[in-house]
Amino acid sequence: MQTALYHPEHGFYSSGRIRTGIQGDFLTPVSAGPVLGQLLARQADEWHASLGRPSPIFLGEQGADRGLLAADMLNSISSFHPKLKTAVQMHFIEPSAALMAQQKEHLLQQRESFPLHWHHDLATLAPENIPCFFYSCELVDSFPVRLARYRQGVWQELFVSLVADQFAWSEQPVSPDLQADIQRWNIPKLEGFTAEIRPSAGPWIRTLGQKIHQGLILTLDYGLPAPDLYHPSRSAGTLVALREHRRSADPLQDPGKQDLTSHVNFTELMQEGEKDGLCPLGLVDFSQAFTRLAQPLLSEGKTLAEKWIRNFQHLTHPGFFGKTHQILVQGKNLPESFQPAVLRSISG
Repeated sequence: MQTALYHPEHGFYSSGRIRTGIQGDFLTPVSAGPVLGQLLARQADEWHASLGRPSPIFLGEQGADRGLLAADMLNSISSFHPKLKTAVQMHFIEPSAALMAQQKEHLLQQRESFPLHWHHDLATLAPENIPCFFYSCELVDSFPVRLARYRQGVWQELFVSLVADQFAWSEQPVSPDLQADIQRWNIPKLEGFTAEIRPSAGPWIRTLGQKIHQGLILTLDYGLPAPDLYHPSRSAGTLVALREHRRSADPLQDPGKQDLTSHVNFTELMQEGEKDGLCPLGLVDFSQAFTRLAQPLLSEGKTLAEKWIRNFQHLTHPGFFGKTHQILVQGKNLPESFQPAVLRSISG
């Protein structure tokens, strides 16, 4: 999965091809329109105000693809949040040279108003004591996974083999570290039960916790808490391949030409983040989160453009992204009274 997605030349994410939107392989909350960026800008502004409007602040994104979400956020900050605008330093974490080039090209206009910086990995991000608002959208689901399957009373790990010039699955007894993860998440011992374990998720969120002295982290993705993710009803696992808006159950077909993804274990991100000071503030689906963030706009009585409303409905309707996608909100060294708008009740 690591090679198929991230190979510098042939990987799905590194090839420079258009993957998202109607012309790509799948739709994302970002490709639906600019409303997501506008609403995240509102959340960033509220967070900034709760800290007393410090300057500078880091606005960080990892997995920005072509930079569409960042452009939408920065445009909204320029238009509607002048106090935040004067403080923002934008930082991107992007290991792919091809995607970094696309981001820089797409964000030419924003570079005239904001300092923009790029990093190949989190190791070079150095916010030190600068407050940080860090977000990602459909990033963690693409982190490589290990596959475990319960077979005839024992757990087996699935490996990729070459059989008659074709990729095929092979099984070997799980290693002690994978067995420990299986026990940690209480994955059911049911014949044929298949589960994904994501080794890099914990180190990723812990690195963020170590890097950020004070801040808010929003992880937007599809996934579930561990008890739901590894529920007996999900016996086939969640790993799928996506290509030209079609799902495939065969992730070994055409490596590098299709996306590979599996659901995020949000419990893992919460527990691992706490080890480095990230307090789990809440997990909420898109429908609730963005209805809360948009409440002032929806209640002001202003006439909203039809295109804006359609975009908002794509984000919040249960038939689109409203129930499939979640936002995990984590914070560090925030004012005790601060509660992000995405987590507040509508009547609050």
